[in-house]
Amino acid sequence: MHKESIDTYLKFVEPYYDDKEPGYNFSHIERITSRLEMLSQGAEEHINYSLLNFIACFHGLTDKISEDLNFKEATIGFLRDLGWTENEIDNGLILLDRHLKDPRLIEEKIVHDANYMDLLGPLGIAKAFTTGGARGQCIQESADIFEYEYLDTIEFKTTNGQKLSFGGRQYAKEFLKELRESI
Repeated sequence: MHKESIDTYLKFVEPYYDDKEPGYNFSHIERITSRLEMLSQGAEEHINYSLLNFIACFHGLTDKISEDLNFKEATIGFLRDLGWTENEIDNGLILLDRHLKDPRLIEEKIVHDANYMDLLGPLGIAKAFTTGGARGQCIQESADIFEYEYLDTIEFKTTNGQKLSFGGRQYAKEFLKELRESI
């Protein structure tokens, strides 16, 4: 197990989030990393914190790794410098690619839930309508996409994520109901 802190990963990735859209920028990564401890508490499985930190910090850079060979090499070099083996690097890249679609390991599940916590409550609503507006959607379209494609379909994978998501999901549903009644 490596002993580097999450700050090591954050410092490396921060400049790579400069060109991301507002809802998925470095602030999003900071929100994800701020939830890791809370979502990790009580986990029965052993957590590899190096892997957890990697997936959390590189969460929004999956496409960049697959499309930009220079960035992929820089990432591999960064992990090598931290003492990661070739096998650990290969595995980390696989898990990074998989963590939102099919999380299997506890580290993937924690980051999955930390990411989707952004959907809940006032922040999730604001993000949905900001994104929808940027894509040229009307209010009704943004509300429908947010509710039926995200809010209703996302399953939280950790015990703490399941508990914490309930209140935020209810808040968002009530808000959308009131919004639809007013338009």
